[in-house]
Amino acid sequence: MRSMSAAVAFALLAAGAITTARADEVSLEPNTDHIHVGSGVICDTQDEVTNFVRLMSDTDPTGAMQRVNREASAPMACGMATVAFRAGKSLGEVHTDKGTYNIMEIEIVAGSVNGSWQMVPRRTQYTAIPVAGYDI
Repeated sequence: MRSMSAAVAFALLAAGAITTARADEVSLEPNTDHIHVGSGVICDTQDEVTNFVRLMSDTDPTGAMQRVNREASAPMACGMATVAFRAGKSLGEVHTDKGTYNIMEIEIVAGSVNGSWQMVPRRTQYTAIPVAGYDI
């Protein structure tokens, strides 16, 4: 894997090609040219991330993630990560007693490992973005 140097990341940020995704203000429209940066749970499948969101109603995020991974028989089916990604399709919303979440397909282009960005081959993953202002 190639490293994304800090200078390259800064140049992309300065050029407006990267935005920082915050859970409380995320509105991601599919755009193949725009790279977002965010931290959160990513899963291998839409069903896994949907299951994760539903399980968070009964337990904490760590417990929910462990259960999804155990049920998938894959210790890394879902995990926490800081990634650079392109937004893909919105796959619907999941409503729980802890909030409403937009399930999204994303294309990972780089990941942060110990503070250093690593480019990765294109990889489709799935995430849940809290929908701000939806619940009362």
